[in-house]
Order: sequence, then C-alpha cells, then structure tokens
Amino acid sequence: MLERQFLRKAELMLRHKCPICNGEFGPVYADPASDADAGTINQERYEMLGQQLDIYDKFKISWSIWLYKDIGMQGMVHTNRDSKWNRTIQPFLDRKKKYRLDAWGVHASPESEAAVNPLVEWIDQICPAAKEAYPGPWATERHVMRAVIQTFLSAQFSDEFAQQFEGMSLKELDELAHSFHFDECVQREGLNIVLTEHAPH
Repeated sequence: MLERQFLRKAELMLRHKCPICNGEFGPVYADPASDADAGTINQERYEMLGQQLDIYDKFKISWSIWLYKDIGMQGMVHTNRDSKWNRTIQPFLDRKKKYRLDAWGVHASPESEAAVNPLVEWIDQICPAAKEAYPGPWATERHVMRAVIQTFLSAQFSDEFAQQFEGMSLKELDELAHSFHFDECVQREGLNIVLTEHAPH
C-alpha cells in the first residue's frame, strides 16, 4: 500500500526520470508522559518509517528526515524533559495542548472544538463546496481550526510566551540555551537505529 501511494505521487517524476528528494517527512512521536501506550505507538511508527525508507532505497530517492533537534516531538535528538528549557515552558506547552494551538502534533481539544464546530457546520451549510477546498483531505474543520485557532489565536499568545523569560539573568538565559547543547540532549534511539540502517554507507 505504501509503495502504491508513493508510485501515484511520484508518477510524473519517475516517468521522466527526474531526480527525487524528500526533504521533510517523519512521524510525530507519542509522549510517554501523557500516553501510556507511547512505547508501542512509537515502535509502530519506527517500523512504518522503515518501510517508507525501504521504498526510497528501492527507487533511489534522496531524503532528509524532519527534523534533527527539537523539544521531544520528532527530533533525532531532543531536549531533556528535566532541562531548564522544558521545565520553564511546560506550563505554556500544556496550555497550547489544551487549546489545540499547534497545527503539528495536534491533540484533541474539546474546548476549541466546541467553539469551532458551530462555525464549521454553518460554513458547510451555506457553502458545501468549502469541504472540497485545497488541500482536499482537510475538509472545512481543519481549514477553520488552522485559520482561527492555530494562526490568529496562537499568535495572540506570543507575548505571554515571551513573558516567561522576563527578569531572568544572563546566567539563567544561558542555562536555557544550554538545554539544547548536544551533551544535555536525549537521543531518540529507535528513530536513529532506523535512519542508520538506511543511511548511505
């Protein structure tokens, strides 16, 4: 099935023998702190990624995983949960999750959905064609959620995010930055094993 999807999307490039590079892909991983099944879920995602890279190997597709380093969603390397950075911003991350402010690594948010759903129903009622707006799989709900919650509302929280660092000394700010130092970070071993198996030798 994965190969069939790939062939459908790459049909034009393969037919014309164009080089192909996928430079932005990779799963969002479950968080062990909030999902009891995170280990199982993430193992399944490593296996799916491995199958995807098998296809890239077969068709000689160049690739670059997204992304190298982050705060624990996707990165090959990520900040430690106990780092000063993560401890400082965790309350803000919890609020983002509660209100579904992120468009990537989305979590269910009954509060946001209750606010948005009546608008979605109204739009679909007066303009059924809205459901087909590009990109097609999104439907109206994702377009509205992205425009209203994940673009407009999330931007209004930017000052609140910055205020978390207000009054910090240069030493404290340096400790925050040092949270991203390689020696302070955690490697996502399962992901790195899969990537190593498919990296050019």
